[in-house]
Amino acid sequence: MNQIWTLRYWSENNDSSCVEKWFDHRTPQQLKVIAKELKLLERCGNKLRLPHSRALGGGLFELRENFYGYRIYYAFLPDHTIVVLQAGDKKSQKNDIKLSRERLTKVEQKVIQDET
Repeated sequence: MNQIWTLRYWSENNDSSCVEKWFDHRTPQQLKVIAKELKLLERCGNKLRLPHSRALGGGLFELRENFYGYRIYYAFLPDHTIVVLQAGDKKSQKNDIKLSRERLTKVEQKVIQDET
């Protein structure tokens, strides 16, 4: 049986998560389709592939919700944790990927610090 992955949402300085704030602005129907994709990610983890997930390189991945065109950016941590770094739609994709890469660098630095 596959181990279920744990989702964590990016936050800096123990502030509330910007990703969760983004979720707060979605309608119930939008949240339903997003939740379906996130549950699939939790179950499949690093085995999830297209059309649901796509590797963007450098350890960054994109969860693709196709009805509304939402994109959720995430990375895998060594302890079966998935850190959700950013969320948006196709229009904000370029900026969201840039921001996700910056956040991923911070996450990786923290993981290295915690290991030493």
